[in-house]
Amino acid sequence: MSASKGEWGSVFDLPGVGIHASVLPNGLVLMWGRRDKPTDGLDVHQCTPFLWNPKNGQVTKTPQPTLADGTMVNLFCAGHAFLPDGRLLVVGGHLFDGDGVNQASLYDSATNMWTPITRMNKGRWYPTATALPNGGVLVLAGSFRADGGQIVMNDVLQVWDKGTWSPIINAVGSPLNFNGLPLYPRMHVASDGRVFMSGPLAQTYLLSTTGGGQWTPLDNPSGKRANGFRDYCPAVMYDMDKVIYIGGGNDEGTHEPTAAAEVIDLSQGQPRWRATQPMKFRRRQHNATLLPDGTVLVTGGTRGGGGLNGGFNDLRPGRPVHAAELWDPATEVWTELAAEAVDRCYHATAVLLLDATVLSAGGGEYRPDNVNANGPKDSKRNAQVFFPPYLFKGDRPDITAAPQSVGYGATFEVGTSKPDEITKVSWVRLSSVTHSFDQNQRIVFLRFQAGAGKLTVTAPQSAEVCPPGHYMMFVLNNKGVPSVARIVRIQAAVAPAPLGALAASSEISQPATPAPVQIFARRAAVVEAAKGTAVVIGITGTCPYGIAACWGGAYEALSQLEGVDLINPIPDADDSTAEVFLKDERLPALGRWDEQFRSMVNGTYDLRGVEVTLRGVIEERGGELFLAGGGQRPPVHLVPLGAADKVQWDHTIRERKPPEEGEALAYEKLAAASKDVSASHQVTITGPLKQTDAGYGLHVRLFNV
Repeated sequence: MSASKGEWGSVFDLPGVGIHASVLPNGLVLMWGRRDKPTDGLDVHQCTPFLWNPKNGQVTKTPQPTLADGTMVNLFCAGHAFLPDGRLLVVGGHLFDGDGVNQASLYDSATNMWTPITRMNKGRWYPTATALPNGGVLVLAGSFRADGGQIVMNDVLQVWDKGTWSPIINAVGSPLNFNGLPLYPRMHVASDGRVFMSGPLAQTYLLSTTGGGQWTPLDNPSGKRANGFRDYCPAVMYDMDKVIYIGGGNDEGTHEPTAAAEVIDLSQGQPRWRATQPMKFRRRQHNATLLPDGTVLVTGGTRGGGGLNGGFNDLRPGRPVHAAELWDPATEVWTELAAEAVDRCYHATAVLLLDATVLSAGGGEYRPDNVNANGPKDSKRNAQVFFPPYLFKGDRPDITAAPQSVGYGATFEVGTSKPDEITKVSWVRLSSVTHSFDQNQRIVFLRFQAGAGKLTVTAPQSAEVCPPGHYMMFVLNNKGVPSVARIVRIQAAVAPAPLGALAASSEISQPATPAPVQIFARRAAVVEAAKGTAVVIGITGTCPYGIAACWGGAYEALSQLEGVDLINPIPDADDSTAEVFLKDERLPALGRWDEQFRSMVNGTYDLRGVEVTLRGVIEERGGELFLAGGGQRPPVHLVPLGAADKVQWDHTIRERKPPEEGEALAYEKLAAASKDVSASHQVTITGPLKQTDAGYGLHVRLFNV
């Protein structure tokens, strides 16, 4: 049975929840969560990372990361990627939900030391860090609390390289202008050196990080994933230029994620997404791990269906998925595997270990009702190791000798006892995982020739195919069984600085002028340029962190609505609303808007209603009040505001805000005031707008004569 289904080891305890997990160049696994103790609050500003040794299960804590002045920081909800020298760059982290810090740190596994480095321009909560071919690391997205208390997205792209941050402040080409960057965008380095964003937005993009930056949307009909906006799911570059996007999202009505998977080949002249076989189970909050034979292992997740926040992380009995699944890119078939013992949903991780097993850990540590922490039983301070089926198909091949480092295009020797049985040599980049995504996961299959007691292997030719750094090298035999890996570093002819070579003092100097966040200037420019009707749109998301942090998918959908010209890049978090401006003074086509919006976001957001502010002359017809039409705007029927009409929303309790006393009486007061004004007197009226076959109705909330 194990040869077809694999096998799970025993559950074992950890000192914390493994929300972030990275396999280090020494083979240990670095992990951290949100808080050290289950009794701590969810917004403590420290959390101690720890090391787990796969060989003996020993756990040791690292020093507590700090800023240069000694202030402790919490790395929960950070992004991370390995530098070419093996140090782990960790950017951003947690102050409060949606509010990130601007810290950046390096962890050196050789010395077990954290070093604070130059801070980023602003805070980042849920950023993505991507190792680039030139040895730098691209950091983008992540939210923070700006002056005035607003949660906004950090829209500056920054690259850490050779001890300094360089902003990409002129990135152009996107119709969104990336005011709507999603949290933890799924990024992958393509073989032409550009960085591909596969999700969670429906539209996908390529980003050039040189020459000021250039976003290029895949604008052919298949440049959007057919399954639309899908979040909290993995995307994996499973071969050179080939990406699979797996499950996720939240379907309308059912609050279930999808089981669908889509693939794309970026090496094609016109890259196109296409469907591959769906998983056996619908999943959200799951992880996907590249195995050394090139297959993709999916673990954990929930099949959703309801619960708090519309199925965001449905942990009701029977909803978490325990069975693993394996996708074979050669056949594009999914195979159901053995089931793990523990729910692994939101905040779970999975990483590939040197012995070709997979560590599955974490889960929990959030506020499912937007107020209170989840119960202790749903925070998983434990882990379990999966033994894939290939480990039960015969004896392992071995690696008896291998170099510690090689150069691009170099030929090198790998010792092995039975070279004639080896059919595949693969390099898998060291795992670094959080929030259902390994931020730099990739595999490279190497050319080789068998000789007496050895293989002669050719390293990848370029950094675009294989960014510099440390990889797990496996050899696999004719039965598909992998060896225990050796870690090999690939580097350019001019090697980066060795581990620990850069002095801490040179890495913590602050830039004189950090790159400014551009989103406020963009908002001012949008308001200045707007000529058409302003429309306030109520949007409710399943994301527990509110519309300000979870803005990307909503922004993308708003940009597709009929007649929309401009979008205010900063939503109103207090009311859970967004503002758009139409191309002219007509009114929105609400029926078509609802259909268009739903087709983009599935069930991740609901369009709750719209509110407009209109100016015109009051007319009375048969005892009813109307705002007279003019130009492209038809007459609008004026009606009282009901308790269920108001667009403004209380995210904490997930209910519409009730009308205030003045709002509830606004129509009555307007009716009285209209008798005392001349027929030509202009009145400004604000309120929810609705459309029926009979025309438009405006529910009066505010007015000014």
